[in-house]
Amino acid sequence: MPRPAPVRDNSRQIALMVLILGGAVVLALVMTGVWVWMRADAAANAVPSAAPASVAPVVSAEPARLEPSSLLAEARRKASAWRQDAVLVSLNVKPLDARGVAQDGAVEFTYARPGGQRISGGAEAGSERLKLRTQDGALVQQEERAPKGRIAPEPNCMFEDAWAAAQRAGAATNGTLRMRYLWSDKHARPVWEVLSAEGEVLRRLDGVSCSILTR
Repeated sequence: MPRPAPVRDNSRQIALMVLILGGAVVLALVMTGVWVWMRADAAANAVPSAAPASVAPVVSAEPARLEPSSLLAEARRKASAWRQDAVLVSLNVKPLDARGVAQDGAVEFTYARPGGQRISGGAEAGSERLKLRTQDGALVQQEERAPKGRIAPEPNCMFEDAWAAAQRAGAATNGTLRMRYLWSDKHARPVWEVLSAEGEVLRRLDGVSCSILTR
């Protein structure tokens, strides 16, 4: 009888292959870790891009202009402190350009005590007067006496609207004109008047509706 072939022992080859495969896996993991670390280090050392320079706000060199309508509340407060029953008599603004009160312009409010019991528009105003004039942007007050006048209710047609209407009607905007607000006996209502430098009335506007008065 022939003798059986001996069984080959492959355990050493299998162990060697497992070691080789395991080493390859470990090497791949190490290389991956090194690559990630190098990317992170490069990102940390990268020079950040320059931030956009902040744009400084543009500041207009032109000083603030006088706004008669905005000054009216302060004028009313000062007049009430002067006399509790103070009433408006007139408002003067000069000189004027296309944008309103010129840079070298001034605003003047005139208040008085009522001359009688009635304090509505057109009623008599007493001779005691309070003048409020703009000086360096503030209202400076001065007391005086003047001939009796007429009470003018506070304008419903504000200065800015009246001046815009006057410009549409052809008023010059070269700084030679002025405007005043007062009671008109002729029209039996408060009016805005556009005057030349010599004091000639060039236009009259309704103090309520801002419409041009032609009569």
